[in-house]
Amino acid sequence: MNARSGKSTSNLGARGFRGSAAVIAALAAAAALSACGSSTSSSSSTAAKVNLNTPHVERAIERSILSERHVHAKVVCPRVVPQQKGHNFTCIATVGKNTTPFAVVQQNNSGYVTYHAE
Repeated sequence: MNARSGKSTSNLGARGFRGSAAVIAALAAAAALSACGSSTSSSSSTAAKVNLNTPHVERAIERSILSERHVHAKVVCPRVVPQQKGHNFTCIATVGKNTTPFAVVQQNNSGYVTYHAE
């Protein structure tokens, strides 16, 4: 984790975000084990619908990009995503004017997810 503070803006320079997308994809896949969502629901006899903690997923993707590419990205995921094994959704990472979609797959019903740049 990077303990550096300051504004979360960055310039990728001449290489551009698209050129680094493949590297981000490979590195994000390696970092996927650290991307766990969480649930705040309590157990009950009725199966209540639980939503995935998508802000946690956003932060995990941002940390992966910062750790591997040393750039600050803003990641946005859908606000309401049912917490359900096999459910897929897309988050968007933005650096400057460049965007990269990240495919997210829920691996279990407890909120564990994996992701990779598309």
